[in-house]
Amino acid sequence: MFSIHSNKDVAIYTAVFTLLAIFGSTFSVFIMFAAAGQYQAMVGPLLFTAIIASLIAVPISIVALNIVKTVNKAVAKLEDFVKFDQLTGVLARSYFLEHVRQRFSDGGALFLVDADHFKQINDTFGHDVGDMALRLIGQTLNFNVRKSDLVGRVGGEEFAIFLKGVGDQEIVTRAEQIRTAIAENGKVIGGHDINLTVSIGIAKIKKGSTLTLIFKEADENLYSAKNAGRNQFVYGPSNLNLPDTIATAN
Repeated sequence: MFSIHSNKDVAIYTAVFTLLAIFGSTFSVFIMFAAAGQYQAMVGPLLFTAIIASLIAVPISIVALNIVKTVNKAVAKLEDFVKFDQLTGVLARSYFLEHVRQRFSDGGALFLVDADHFKQINDTFGHDVGDMALRLIGQTLNFNVRKSDLVGRVGGEEFAIFLKGVGDQEIVTRAEQIRTAIAENGKVIGGHDINLTVSIGIAKIKKGSTLTLIFKEADENLYSAKNAGRNQFVYGPSNLNLPDTIATAN
């Protein structure tokens, strides 16, 4: 299918198709007159043929190409609908998991990010404010990752990040950066004092890892972060010998 997304594309392809139509039709006329040896008599018919070809090609091309443009836009919207979570703007769960599998062999780390006390936010301030909180988390996560990283929504108030090829110190730094940014940005939402925070469980790909295993490890670390008081991240296993395996808000 042609990549046609604007009126400029329509104009360019219309010009191309019109020129091709003129060339094809006039070449046929030229061959007929040349075969008869009537070179001087072909000028008028060639000009007439070119005019007729352009009069036919231009409107047909414009109509056909505008149809293609409309179809391309519809396909792009459908792809965006499938690819992105419509509320938060991050990747949808299925698309996120598919692309993590594709990059898994390159190594990296998985973050599971879960909003703290989200049911209480919904119950106290309403689902509209809850949706605003989810959008804020999605925007903050997207802002605090690299272009090569993946951010997805994998549950109701649970998000996931896949950071490709990161080391231990960068993992710790990035987790604290995300935790702090959400705590800062989430103090007031929709005019309400929400004090939104998140808990983060982290797992790093290592020898023998599978997608199922790192999700399980990250989920266990997320559970530990929740039990330890929330608004923090847990990165294990403990044999990593990191100075700040667990980071807690002051």
